[in-house]
Amino acid sequence: MRLQLVCTDNNYKEPNLHRWGPGSREVYSLHYILSGKGCVVCGGKSFSLTAGDSFLVFPEEEYLYFPEETDPWEYLWVDFKGADAKSLIAQTYFTKECPVVKEKPGLGQLFHIYEEGLHGALAKERYTARVYLLLTYFFKEKEETEGRRSYFEDAAEIIQNSYWKQELNVGQLAKCLSVERSYLYRLFMERTGISPQDYITEVRMERACELLMTTELSVQAVACSVGYKDALYFSRVFRKRKGITPSGYRNERAGGLAR
Repeated sequence: MRLQLVCTDNNYKEPNLHRWGPGSREVYSLHYILSGKGCVVCGGKSFSLTAGDSFLVFPEEEYLYFPEETDPWEYLWVDFKGADAKSLIAQTYFTKECPVVKEKPGLGQLFHIYEEGLHGALAKERYTARVYLLLTYFFKEKEETEGRRSYFEDAAEIIQNSYWKQELNVGQLAKCLSVERSYLYRLFMERTGISPQDYITEVRMERACELLMTTELSVQAVACSVGYKDALYFSRVFRKRKGITPSGYRNERAGGLAR
């Protein structure tokens, strides 16, 4: 699905005494402090920032921000908007109550969104991708995000997207999610009543059934397409699950359709 996100401005401010506000904007504006110090005032609160810190201006909210006179900050900023902006920001540590994220050094290069000589649709797509990548560096860790996707849902998505890989197994799944195999097993048993390995097999068999019904791929090709190197082993697993061989399943369904 294409993200509804648009970069509207991206630039750099050298150290000086420039201040902005109080005022509001119609876009999100993410700032990253390269050096020096400054202050952001919003919602009746004041936040002091220094190199490596970031702050986000939320649309339609009143802000005032200014540099420290004795050590004025220099910063990069990216302005963006779009239908998906709000949901993406909800996954970050930025909130209207606390629009500041402290001590994230080394992100400066990610704030260079624009590319000289790039125009048109390609430029918009590439800029959107870069803004999204930048925002992911501010995303909350999984265990710190209430109401977000569970380990089970993440595991199920990986299986749905990778069932065709022969190397996909429970050990790899647990490693990818950084969880113990035993914990993953409990999650799947609670949610589905079957083990993670059985879930992988079920997804593979359902896809195999679809291929047998809608394509003319050989059984060997179907086996490979759903993650099995050995067609004979695939056929044994298929028969155990479906009570019929892959060829028999295809012929039976083809006959039913013909009638």
